[in-house]
Amino acid sequence: MTKKDKPNVVYIGTPFFDREDKYESGTKSFRDIGCRIKRLMVAKECTTPSLEEMRRIIVEFSDVIVVSGGNSLFAMLRWQSIGLDLLIKEAAIKGTVLCGGSAGCGCWFDTMQTDSLKPEACKLSERVLTELSAEERLNWSFVRISCMGYINAFAVPHIDTKGTNEVARVDIAKKMLLDAQLENGMEIPIIGFGVDELAGIVYEEGKLTIISAGKRRNGIGEATCHILYVDQRREVQVIPITPNTGEAATLEELIERSMRSVEALQSPLDLVVPDQVSAAVHRRGVSGAIDAGGLIDAAVPLVAQVLLPPPPPPTSHHQRTPSNLLYSPAPLNLERITSHENFGATDAFLIGQLPPLFRSANPQPQHGRPFSAPPPTPDLISLSLGQCDPPAIKVGTNQTYRL
Repeated sequence: MTKKDKPNVVYIGTPFFDREDKYESGTKSFRDIGCRIKRLMVAKECTTPSLEEMRRIIVEFSDVIVVSGGNSLFAMLRWQSIGLDLLIKEAAIKGTVLCGGSAGCGCWFDTMQTDSLKPEACKLSERVLTELSAEERLNWSFVRISCMGYINAFAVPHIDTKGTNEVARVDIAKKMLLDAQLENGMEIPIIGFGVDELAGIVYEEGKLTIISAGKRRNGIGEATCHILYVDQRREVQVIPITPNTGEAATLEELIERSMRSVEALQSPLDLVVPDQVSAAVHRRGVSGAIDAGGLIDAAVPLVAQVLLPPPPPPTSHHQRTPSNLLYSPAPLNLERITSHENFGATDAFLIGQLPPLFRSANPQPQHGRPFSAPPPTPDLISLSLGQCDPPAIKVGTNQTYRL
């Protein structure tokens, strides 16, 4: 895609808090073919370069930008706070290839499902896990966050797996998508795009190619990607896409095929016998047998008409997924995300004061819905995500925060 044998690679490990082991494993393939690699470390203030230096690395040097997996919510907040999101956008416009896995895959979409609130996703995860009981470790929820917005869909990485809270990602994704669709009306569909554990996508010149590297997590079928949408019955459909065909298709084409396949399966099959077929069945010869020739003559044109594919429906555009920064379908009370140096988070943002994804000279709110946070609940389960007081994240049992 870069048209270079040894492209310049920039590795961004913000979601994994710039861990050394993740850098080594995430760049091995590039090192093996002799690529020049620069590592951009911005998880901490003390390692974050100046804006001018970041621009030289991201915009001027890079042919490929690789983003690690990990805590997607932390990465999005951190990039926004230092302007890295805008530099990546500038590099993308220049033609830099953007790639990554897990968080590094979902971050390029409008929104994504993430497990960023699980205890294992914080910087001091080992310390946190020792403080929590086995039951408390399960007490977290998936959330939907706004991302870079290059692909117009709601991304669900690892859709064929469960989280450490033993909840299937696909089940939560379906609820998230249904809630978003009902909130925004049924006229224009909101689309989800699920990626299995061993599947990948190549997005080039507006078209996607689906690649499978093995079986799905349950062992049934090849790992692939899936189109998710809400049908007219207000049921969420999850339609797999055939992988490894070598075919490239636009997202709109994949959506149209998925919707047509579901409509065909949902259409009632009414057996209506035309008069000419009924007459042929009742017409008998001298021996009393059915007039087979007449029956065939009457039925063949009708069968042919049924088997011919219907004309394709007009292409329907789908609306962008709502980009509220944080949304949880389960009760969630996110009190604050702190920026303690040992925690590795960003400048402390109070709820309702998080920055917009892309800054502009005249920012316009994307949604007219005002934000109002309910008061904190008295029965909070605290997750001590670092050496900070009070705890960084508090998960409650009867409140939902939306931005």
